Amino acid sequence: MKQDLLNSLGSQVRALRLGQGMTQQELAERCELSLPFINLIENNKRNVSLETLVKLLSALNISLSEFFEPFSHGEDEGLTAFLLLLQQSPKKDKYIKLFTQVLELSEE
Repeated sequence: MKQDLLNSLGSQVRALRLGQGMTQQELAERCELSLPFINLIENNKRNVSLETLVKLLSALNISLSEFFEPFSHGEDEGLTAFLLLLQQSPKKDKYIKLFTQVLELSEE
């Protein structure tokens, strides 16, 4: 369980970054970390300290509680990443409308 959470942190950072249309280079510059280090974090090959996590989340403009909320619901990692991408997308309303239509069609 603990390892699953640690592995999910990097994926969560990646989903948030992509949702904001930010490159790894931009994130690295914003939090004053190296590009290779960001890559290792996002690929779950490097654990991060609380200090580093705070830097990352500050650069992503998200609070610690918002960051950890998906983990508290026991959601699947893929679903969490998808929901974060959807939440951050400028076309969020369009996608939600489309998904609603698909669900309505599947109920017929």
